[in-house]
Amino acid sequence: MTIPSPGPNMEVDIVCVGSGMGASCAALAAQAQGLESVILEKSDRFGGGTAYSYGIVWVGGNHLAEAMGIQDSKEEAYEYLHHLAAGHEIETNLRAYIDKSPEALRFFCDDVGIPFYVVPGFPDYFQGMARGSMSEGRNLQVRPFESKSLGEWHGLLRSAPAVTHRTTLDEVTSWGGRAQPQNWDRALIRERTQNDIRTFGAGLSGHLMSAVLSREIPFHLETPVQSLSIEAGRVAGVTVLRDGIEFNIKARKGVILATGPNIRNESLTKRFSELHATESLLPHSVDGDAITIAGEIGAAVSSKPAFQQDLLYTIPGEDHYGTPLYRGVTNNESGFPHSILVNLDGKRFADESVGQQVGATLRNFDVRQHRYTNVPCFMVFDQTYLDKYGLGSIQPRQKAPDWLIQNQTIKGLAQVLGVNREGLTKTIQRFNRFAATGKDLDFGRGEFPFANSVSGDLTREPNPNLGPLNKPPYYGLPLELAATNLSGLMTNESAQVIHLRGHAIPGLYACGSTSAHYYGIGYQAGCELGGAMTFGYLAARHAAGA
Repeated sequence: MTIPSPGPNMEVDIVCVGSGMGASCAALAAQAQGLESVILEKSDRFGGGTAYSYGIVWVGGNHLAEAMGIQDSKEEAYEYLHHLAAGHEIETNLRAYIDKSPEALRFFCDDVGIPFYVVPGFPDYFQGMARGSMSEGRNLQVRPFESKSLGEWHGLLRSAPAVTHRTTLDEVTSWGGRAQPQNWDRALIRERTQNDIRTFGAGLSGHLMSAVLSREIPFHLETPVQSLSIEAGRVAGVTVLRDGIEFNIKARKGVILATGPNIRNESLTKRFSELHATESLLPHSVDGDAITIAGEIGAAVSSKPAFQQDLLYTIPGEDHYGTPLYRGVTNNESGFPHSILVNLDGKRFADESVGQQVGATLRNFDVRQHRYTNVPCFMVFDQTYLDKYGLGSIQPRQKAPDWLIQNQTIKGLAQVLGVNREGLTKTIQRFNRFAATGKDLDFGRGEFPFANSVSGDLTREPNPNLGPLNKPPYYGLPLELAATNLSGLMTNESAQVIHLRGHAIPGLYACGSTSAHYYGIGYQAGCELGGAMTFGYLAARHAAGA
């Protein structure tokens, strides 16, 4: 199928750069305001990083929870996100998100038809530990999407590599959690795979693409934006590259940047990231174009600590879209029972089931030795773990592959890994005592309800995240740090990009993880996509003069 190329004389009201949550929502909201828009995506697939995400949208005080009889308020939602921000929030933007995200959600549910629903029993990340937290009602996902319904456009929707993108969160919970893959409904997953029915972020991307197509909003793939054009002191369009030719597309009302974070751009990542990691779970097209093209015209960039840190590994021979397939253990496999994370001293350093605690302690620096204390690190587990949960594409009870480091003794494993032998032995002995009582006295593993839901074995009592390592052979998995999104364009409450001198740049907007975190240095599943939805909506309305 041939997609029409954008012409050198194209002129629209709004140019949306990217094709994930932010760009799609901005284009849909712009059309509802009577504006003509176009979506420009640099890769050859629609969906961006959204397709690889969990597809969760977090909205406090939303109408879907209210219809279920769940009581919430904007005040409590603000209190919760303000706690997460830890003093690093952009106050006006945080207020705008709390005030306007329920309105944006209702628009995309009722007017656009995106089938969001409340994930039952899914708590806030810091439920019971932070003011204003809730046990359910704020985390939303979409119904499964039949991607073949796109017809001839089907092949242009970006696919996600994880099997969980064929299930919903409530289904996984009903089957015992992500730590119980052997109990999942494999017949249902096979049926959905055969029919290409997608869930999580892949399903969300499908619903958005379907909405864009049904409203005849044009989008152009393989059309990277090279720069912004300025006329009379305002952003008036973009210069794009298509088939080796550069030309300008005019934007009468504005340009909305929603290209995702800069983590695939090695130069930007090394400049902004403390740990200099460059690999990611995201597509290679997510490489910080917005930071570059907006920075060229004086846009301010904010860089803040980001403690949500993924740890990655690869399985030899696995690839995705022609590049090695990275898998993440954070908020996933490292929270399963019968496993721990250790440093070179053989010591645990965090609650392995909580990504933010892991991320914070990975930044611990030993001044005397002049090195990061917990980098590199390893996931260590036993045969019980492999029998129950598998690892990545290794199925439970499947024979361990040759590439997986193993040894019949803990000291032998430590020697192969290059980890302190006595340190690892003592660590596992101590951890096993905690597992016997169900209480981790060092780091409180299993005390986060969110971690129980997301990475716990819900069939295990009293602690879904705790189990001993006592069945040889023992296994060690060297982990690689994932690149983290520390930087973003400064924006105001209307998603306008802010200049280095403090004023809004006329005609330029940004949303999603392209923009600086409105809720500071914390992490809550759904706030990135929720921000992309809300500020994409607000950008379109501001550009329209609404």
